Amino acid sequence: MLALVAVLSFHSASASAAGPAPDGFYGVNPGDLFRLPEGQWDAHLNAIADDGVQVVRMGAWWSDLESSAPVGGHHNYSWGDLDKQVVALARHGLRWEPLLCFSATWGSRIDGQYDASPDGTDNFSSFAAALAKRYGRGGSFWSEHPELPALPATAYEVWNEENAKVYWHPGTPEDYADLYAATRSAIHQVDDSARVVVGGLAGADNAAVMAPADFLRRMYTHRPDLKGAVDAVGYHPYARTPQGVYDSIAAFRRDLDSIAGPGVPLELTEIGWTTADTSESDRAAYLREVASTLARTDCGVEGVSAYAWLGPEQVASDREQWFGIANRDGSNKPSASAYADAVHQMRSAAAPTDSVRICSSAAAARSSRSASRKRAHLKLRVSVRRHPSRRGRLLVKARCSTGCRVRVVLRAALPRGLAFASRASTFASTSRSSKLAQTLTINFAKRVGSGSSRLKITITAFTGSGQRATRVRTVRLRPAGTFAAKAGSASYVAA
Repeated sequence: MLALVAVLSFHSASASAAGPAPDGFYGVNPGDLFRLPEGQWDAHLNAIADDGVQVVRMGAWWSDLESSAPVGGHHNYSWGDLDKQVVALARHGLRWEPLLCFSATWGSRIDGQYDASPDGTDNFSSFAAALAKRYGRGGSFWSEHPELPALPATAYEVWNEENAKVYWHPGTPEDYADLYAATRSAIHQVDDSARVVVGGLAGADNAAVMAPADFLRRMYTHRPDLKGAVDAVGYHPYARTPQGVYDSIAAFRRDLDSIAGPGVPLELTEIGWTTADTSESDRAAYLREVASTLARTDCGVEGVSAYAWLGPEQVASDREQWFGIANRDGSNKPSASAYADAVHQMRSAAAPTDSVRICSSAAAARSSRSASRKRAHLKLRVSVRRHPSRRGRLLVKARCSTGCRVRVVLRAALPRGLAFASRASTFASTSRSSKLAQTLTINFAKRVGSGSSRLKITITAFTGSGQRATRVRTVRLRPAGTFAAKAGSASYVAA
């Protein structure tokens, strides 16, 4: 923590006003909470509310809510399951911030794939408007439930990490600019005071993730009318330490001001650490530190949501499963308690009155130099082929430009129209050690249903310094068990 003191400076006059954080500043991503049986929700939601958190950033999955294409221009939405979740949130005094994503399988640029960009803007923006009419200010949901405290959605986030190929393909930043503009317009026709947030951009720059500044620059170049017409921008400043978080935010703030003009609010819609590579005690200290600091900086941050409340925690080697800050029974881990302590303090009259300069010109220059030193790209080469002697298995080989660990996520192709939440055949495996070259054997036959004809394999390499690179391969299954894998112009055929 001594290093932080050397870089951050405290000034009550030149940074944003300090004191108690505004209502709704602190949130949390639920993670796997709503995958639990409904009878277990209350214990977790009670704990979240007791921790002082007021906002839950939760997905509104278009594919679940509109599972079939409109007929004659008429859209048919299924609100039942989502109603139950919003009822549960409202009973505990928690406001929902909808994350609008991903594609309906019938409305995707790649037929049947929910994680591809949508085919045009009309159907998605219609979905967003319908959701605002139901759950927003004056929405039909609230008139149907007068017994609940009225906590309508007031902010809507459009997509998630759209600068990452895994979540936005084959769409471009220009396509996203059109989608955001159409969605914002549709929601504002329902509620002209709603905040429509550019989806949380991944704070990375590698072969699989376009630098957030580059993504924004292309958005605004394509749509100059976005200047003054963006309510807020989401950002995910994942880093190894709090100082890395501050450096990332400062660099992004400088880029955002240059591209969009000064003053566009920032929402940090995901921030957290996985215990796969950070100890629980360190994570608790980090969450306490950033939650106590980010509400009083000069960066224009107007919201912070911890990622995530509950993780699957089934596969020890899969780092993505270990972001959860709560236990399965709803009790706090030390990291949730630390976050809660900071939230309670920052929302009280005892909140610090000094402000923290992170994004001022001098501090931003230091952050820029720090970020540039870390900007060397991680290079990743992969190949996928059938195991030469073990039936139903794949060999995934990865080679990095520096020592890395590798995570492989295997998904079976979804039948047309199947809802997002029904993706039962997802499987992930992560290598145990850091090496230049890795080979993982994946038993796909054990995990893929007989009706599947295609697999999507996402291979992500990551280093201890936070660098990442991702490659995606699509595998066609054939009746005899052979397959071919394609990625762009490259082709990998079973030996």
